[in-house]
Amino acid sequence: MGKNIAMAVLLAALVLLCALTGVAAEESAERPDIILYTAYRQVGWGDRIQVGCLDERGGLWLLIGHDGKLKWPYQAEKQVEYLKESQDLEKTGEMGSDDLFALKSLIICTQAQEVKPRSAANDAGVEVSYAVRYGEDGTAEPILLGMSGDSCYENTDENAQALYRWVHLLFPQVTCYGAQMGPVGFTPVPVSIFCGLGPIDFQSCRIEAFYNDCETGPHPIEVSKEDLKTLEQIVMNGRITGKANALMTTGDTTQALFFDKEGKMLGSLEFCQGLLVTGKGMYRFETGKP
Repeated sequence: MGKNIAMAVLLAALVLLCALTGVAAEESAERPDIILYTAYRQVGWGDRIQVGCLDERGGLWLLIGHDGKLKWPYQAEKQVEYLKESQDLEKTGEMGSDDLFALKSLIICTQAQEVKPRSAANDAGVEVSYAVRYGEDGTAEPILLGMSGDSCYENTDENAQALYRWVHLLFPQVTCYGAQMGPVGFTPVPVSIFCGLGPIDFQSCRIEAFYNDCETGPHPIEVSKEDLKTLEQIVMNGRITGKANALMTTGDTTQALFFDKEGKMLGSLEFCQGLLVTGKGMYRFETGKP
């Protein structure tokens, strides 16, 4: 009986030890590569550092403290190394897989531009945001998306503008001055102009609609009166408000083709999950009157 009790105690201790070892290993495991981050530094009035970053698996991390203690680097490449290795970061959540997939498509397509910051404020601090790509050898390539505060800069590539919007949606805790003293963001464009639609008279035009299946191709669908009203609203008053992703879809879309009375095609619109589909990716749009 005594031996059985001793064995049970030993087994329980081993189970507890394994559990603790697993936790320690998980905590000490190398952080996945950082693919997006934003950082705010204010050393004139308070020695503040605020950093939010996203890793390649969707982990969201936050770092807030004083520069004198944290020693936040000034070079982007050093900042990426710091974020991957620092033990001061706090994990605050996970990004959904669909959103992460869309965000990664933007990072792949983002173009670096010449950086020429301008002065905008004095002692407001500086916020910088970067997307990070990696070479085959694992070398990090930070791409500046924007700066706000004392120094201002905007990467006007549509993918970069979308990522700059994303990073501040993910990390509202990090100070950003936005259009006030920084990037203006995507300038809304009428859907008709963005998609190159000719003048469309909805009283006389003919509309053909299709559901595009990735395996079986296009299938004709009926255009109801409600559908017609929605399409007219999009064409007449719709505005593209920014890029959502750089994904190329082969199906699961709905397409509307517009023809005049003589049968001449005036243009088309294609939609997927509430987004407008183009050859460069998908875009967000709104249909309210200007």
